Amino acid sequence: MKKNDPDNLKRPPAEPFRPGCKVWLEKGETNFGDGLYYLLLNVHDYGSIAQAAKRMGMSYRAAWGKIKRAEKSWGVLLVETQVGGDLGGGATLTPEGNKLVKCFGEFREKVERVCQETFDECFGNGP
Repeated sequence: MKKNDPDNLKRPPAEPFRPGCKVWLEKGETNFGDGLYYLLLNVHDYGSIAQAAKRMGMSYRAAWGKIKRAEKSWGVLLVETQVGGDLGGGATLTPEGNKLVKCFGEFREKVERVCQETFDECFGNGP
């Protein structure tokens, strides 16, 4: 098959293109993107930094460091922890942490929707 064969260019690709986009927020020296978003979401869901880290395949130390760097850079507390004891330890998101996760989740969904709509407008049923 010739490299610049016009007949080759008329065939549809084996797998159609689909759009992709990444979004993050910038503030200070730390960005808020998917990594920290999913970490905080997992802290919320599992009530534990250790469980959130395990779920994401990262060490507790890495997860704790990521949270602490963001808190220090942004000057806001995102996670409150409770030391173990009879009731066990745990972690919860602060009101600020909850708001950040909620708003970023909505922001991501809207950007992904606009990305898909723009892709459909530009490419239609094309490549």
